[in-house]
Amino acid sequence: MLSPLFARFNESTCRRYGVWLLLLLTLVLYLPGSAVMPMMDRDEPRFAHATVEMMQRGTWTIPYFNEEYRFDKPPLTYWWMRLHYNLLGINELAARLHSIIATWLVALVIFGIARRLSDARRGLIAGLAWLLTLQVLVHGRLCVADMPMVLFVALAMRALLELSGPAVPSGFSRWHWLLYLSLGCGFLAKGPVALLIPMLALVLYRFAFWRQPYPWRTLQPVKGLLISLAIIAAWGVPALVETGGLFWKVGMGEHVVDRGTRAFNGRFPVPGYYLATALASLFPWIILLPQVWTAVRRQWSAPLALLVSWLLAPYVIFTFYATQLAHYVMPGFPAAVILLALAKETSTTRWHRWWSAGCIGLMLLVCGAATWLSQHPELPPGLSILLIHGALLILLLASLGGLVLCRVYGWGKWPTLVGIIAMVLLLPFPLELMGRDIRQMHSAAQLRDKVGTVPSEVECLAWQFAEPSLVFHFDRPWKYTSKMETVAKHMARKNPTITVLLRREWTLAQALNNPQPARDFSKEVDAIVAAHPGHRIIPFSGFNAARSSWVELILLQSSRQ
Repeated sequence: MLSPLFARFNESTCRRYGVWLLLLLTLVLYLPGSAVMPMMDRDEPRFAHATVEMMQRGTWTIPYFNEEYRFDKPPLTYWWMRLHYNLLGINELAARLHSIIATWLVALVIFGIARRLSDARRGLIAGLAWLLTLQVLVHGRLCVADMPMVLFVALAMRALLELSGPAVPSGFSRWHWLLYLSLGCGFLAKGPVALLIPMLALVLYRFAFWRQPYPWRTLQPVKGLLISLAIIAAWGVPALVETGGLFWKVGMGEHVVDRGTRAFNGRFPVPGYYLATALASLFPWIILLPQVWTAVRRQWSAPLALLVSWLLAPYVIFTFYATQLAHYVMPGFPAAVILLALAKETSTTRWHRWWSAGCIGLMLLVCGAATWLSQHPELPPGLSILLIHGALLILLLASLGGLVLCRVYGWGKWPTLVGIIAMVLLLPFPLELMGRDIRQMHSAAQLRDKVGTVPSEVECLAWQFAEPSLVFHFDRPWKYTSKMETVAKHMARKNPTITVLLRREWTLAQALNNPQPARDFSKEVDAIVAAHPGHRIIPFSGFNAARSSWVELILLQSSRQ
């Protein structure tokens, strides 16, 4: 489908330079903004500082955050981050580097699969499409466990493609080792989902999309799963012993089972959520979905059936999962870009053109809406700039998609090729600008810059502002409370103290309709400030990424410091 983009690239050129081109594009797209952007949402600072606390405690088994157990994820991501902390120091880039490297490695796996099934030119197309997918551009620079998990799922599926082919290796081959090592490491990255996706993909392949007898014995599942279980047990048994079984009870019971039965943050599960979010997550390549599906059906084969099964497996799993987050289905995205690259050119219909135009038009509407919202008089200036730079990123991707369509249809070959290259080279600028925008208005990062280094004897407390980013940016344990009596006792201590008080908060949606704050504690805060005239007072307002809100804070620093 996209082969006209590389019509002048021969097989040997793509095979020789493809890996390095993918590395170069990863560095160009994923490093900008990663070093300056502070810890976002609530998971990033937890991952980033849990690794720090594991290093401080000298443990490799149990993650801690804010001096408490953190059972959310197994430890492989913390181990990977720890390596980068030792090499680069504790900072935002080192915390995110594992995701950037994993994104590149996934691109290499994609390159290898598409090259194996077709040729190096299509492999390069698939790898480039992966790096230029919107959801990957977002999650490929975050300090979380998703990209390592996607990497091991992709490696497991690479092995299954070899073990499901007509020439199955005899004995326990390197592909068996790759499969079961990847399953074990995938579990250590993000839990059982890394095992469920390849298993369900095989079930879908056998009973839904290919429906031919499958040589199950060639997988040697008993021996292989024992290898995977041994990898998991090497960490899991000591972790269960050390925590008295809590790691299983909380990590699996609450963070896996309960999340599957209860909606995230009380949200109501929306039918068709993942199909709708695919319009943005797989943008801009979603514009070619009808053409790709038509071409794949005409080329239907066992490898393509397994790729379709791989793509759909996470959608099937998470359709029945109460917690709905757009990135949950990302382990299937490598299969999507491989199918995109393998699909041969086919005649386009009016429906194909309407779909492509509709997808691009919808994202342009999003750009226009973001630009319009940025001019809202009640919106803080910092958020206005952030919306503009976000709209610019979407606009560049929409332009890239439109130029790719023109190139595929053979319209203006050289001008469109130059335009495609220009769009790709321009993408790092909004990414870097967005990182700097967030840094300048991020509440926890700016508070840290204003206060400076906090001695170890200082006790830190936050009232009505239970944000984990404080722990990472101050590199200190924090106590969180919603009770004013706790604040009064804390500030009366003999030891030096720092107290952060939430005075007012505006959520983004609420600020557009009502200039009044969503939460207003100004009376309580003003009273506690007046009652402690000897404290240093630092008023501050900024962006709270975890809640997508604008907050007005008061920091009180005792004079005993």
